Amino acid sequence: MLCRMHLAPFTSPSLATRLGTVRTLWPQAETIFAELQQEMQRAREFMSSFEQLLNSQGATALERAPSSSITTPSQGSGEGFSICQDVKNFAPEQLSVKVVGRKVVLVGQKETQSTDEKGSFSYKYEALKREWDVPEEVDAEALTCSLTKDGQLRIEAPKLALPASPERNVPIQVCPAAPQPGGAASE
Repeated sequence: MLCRMHLAPFTSPSLATRLGTVRTLWPQAETIFAELQQEMQRAREFMSSFEQLLNSQGATALERAPSSSITTPSQGSGEGFSICQDVKNFAPEQLSVKVVGRKVVLVGQKETQSTDEKGSFSYKYEALKREWDVPEEVDAEALTCSLTKDGQLRIEAPKLALPASPERNVPIQVCPAAPQPGGAASE
């Protein structure tokens, strides 16, 4: 059985002038194209609203981010290495501090699951990772951590204690003169 061919009118006059007459096997192509255009418009609106939501969530997350954490080693003579990091969103068992070579690595992981009375399920995963280089003059083996009640993690290490050495004289050795390059051999 053969289908009748219909001529589809264009919604854009500039497209019609470029393509000419279009033949289709669908009896009502204009309604299909109109529906597709409506779907595309709804998709654009959804993406726009989703982008606005992400932007507002990002701004909210930046507002909630710890801005008072000190993440630089302390300066001054005899103090050594000291870091203070805000970790009030994490319980002590969700935190881990490791010394890897000359780096201190802080890792925090937290998972939260909840179900409301309507049966909606939510899952939230938070992760924190910070790394600091330990200066050469600091004893990384003596590193200590303490957590305050207000959620401040303090990581400290003292400076290396240089061994006290008594004064000693270093003898100067006199070496024989080296033969000059390109000189004639005397023997």
